[in-house]
Amino acid sequence: MYRTLNHKVISGALSYASPYIRSRSSSTLLSRRSSYFHHPSSSFPSSSKRSFSQSSSSSFSTSSSSSSSSSTIPPSPPPPPPPRVGRSFLRNAGRVSGFVLGAGIVGLGLAYIAQPEDERAFMSSKISRYYTFWRTLLPIVVDYKWTEYRTKDMPEDVQQQRFDVLHDRYAPQILALILNLKGLYIKVGQVAAMRPDMLPKQYRDQLSILWDNVPSRSSDEMRTIICRSLKINKIEDMFLEFNEKPIGAASVGQVHEAKLLDGTEVVIKVQYPDAKMIFDLDLTTSRQFAALVRPEQLPMFDEIEKQLMMELDFEREGWALKQVYDNIMPIYNEKVIIPRPIPGLATKNVLVMEKLQGGIKLVDGIMNQYKAIAEANGMTMEQLKEKAMTEFKKAKSKQSRFMRPPAWALRLYIQYLRVRNATGNMFISLYNHSIGFVAPSTRLGYFSTVKPPLNHAFLMDTLLQVHGHQIFVDGVFNADPHPGNIFLMPDGRIGLLDYGQVKVLDMESRKQLARLVVALAEGTKDDIVRE
Repeated sequence: MYRTLNHKVISGALSYASPYIRSRSSSTLLSRRSSYFHHPSSSFPSSSKRSFSQSSSSSFSTSSSSSSSSSTIPPSPPPPPPPRVGRSFLRNAGRVSGFVLGAGIVGLGLAYIAQPEDERAFMSSKISRYYTFWRTLLPIVVDYKWTEYRTKDMPEDVQQQRFDVLHDRYAPQILALILNLKGLYIKVGQVAAMRPDMLPKQYRDQLSILWDNVPSRSSDEMRTIICRSLKINKIEDMFLEFNEKPIGAASVGQVHEAKLLDGTEVVIKVQYPDAKMIFDLDLTTSRQFAALVRPEQLPMFDEIEKQLMMELDFEREGWALKQVYDNIMPIYNEKVIIPRPIPGLATKNVLVMEKLQGGIKLVDGIMNQYKAIAEANGMTMEQLKEKAMTEFKKAKSKQSRFMRPPAWALRLYIQYLRVRNATGNMFISLYNHSIGFVAPSTRLGYFSTVKPPLNHAFLMDTLLQVHGHQIFVDGVFNADPHPGNIFLMPDGRIGLLDYGQVKVLDMESRKQLARLVVALAEGTKDDIVRE
């Protein structure tokens, strides 16, 4: 240490004195410096300062003649190596880092304590949601990546078998996670359940439950939100009846039946108070997960974010519902029914609209029909599905169109079944209670009392006509018409609900979209690309 210090001192002194000793012999100075630094006794005792002073003065008083008499110039010593970063530096750096980390943790703790109680609860909820999400999904991702690595050189059918095992194992876990966290994950699950390009069949089958069976919150919380939003002291000030049990729940809120003071039956759509904050957090987490697993799906989250901002504004939904009602009902009143918003009862968090009497969801109606068909043929639902898929694949393998009867033919067939069942069973009943009563062995069996099949062609034609009219004629359309928002009404009409995600197209955009549809139907590939 002292050697290094004196070396610095001498170097500084020489550089300072160099303008005054340029006429002197540099070789003498170098020789004296060399002898000084390489002297065996240069451990710097107490007299070292005096010896340094004497050697320096003698070197400055040396004549140029003595320098010239010297025959050889000793080589300059190599410069000392730069100081290395030792353990002490790393130790100090570690202490500083530890101090900064500890200070950060303490700061976060103090900030958490300083927050109001409700803010602390929400902060804890955010941390819990984030932890639950990654604790569940990270092992699943690792398992998929590991299986992908192990099967990369295997035949494609073997790879598919291995991944089918993973799909069957993890699809129920993903559904349970979504039902636990709710929020944005329900909306993402509803979208993914209709997208074969996003998820395998096992996941889509599980997530299809989200179209209907979404967990709800307590009615007391909903009462508080309704009273605060409509500026009333209690529910009874505005509603004659209020059903505590919700008839439906979604990602942003839930729906309750009620009756106004004048007797009008309505439904109340209530938004969850923490919906936006939870959605923002879930959107960030979902983007991180998509970047890790399916980066090609990242653009979808930009569109979801735009839609959610509209869906969280119930005042805008009330405006959109009235626009669609006024545009569609005068034209398609015999085929569809859309609820009308109650004037003056639409706020940022609450929307009151007319109730559609009776009716079941489209998904439930289709499933009920398939169950009836399976029972009539002595089959289970799985056997019926397998048979239908086999027939579909046979028709596809023959390169023939999988034809279905048109709507008018199905309508006539359904009417025939109704008349046949009613009149036929009436005559059978008369026979069984007369001749059949005398001769029981001759009694006749009744026609099936199973409800006539759904007119699928009518459903598809009507939905395409109505939504096509919204898009191309009105420019105001429902951007989220999933099966959970479509109802089968008792009078045969189709009920259309939930206009939280309504978009508006100007005339030029509608014309451009129309040209694209025509190109897809009749044009060439170049026409499609051009449009």
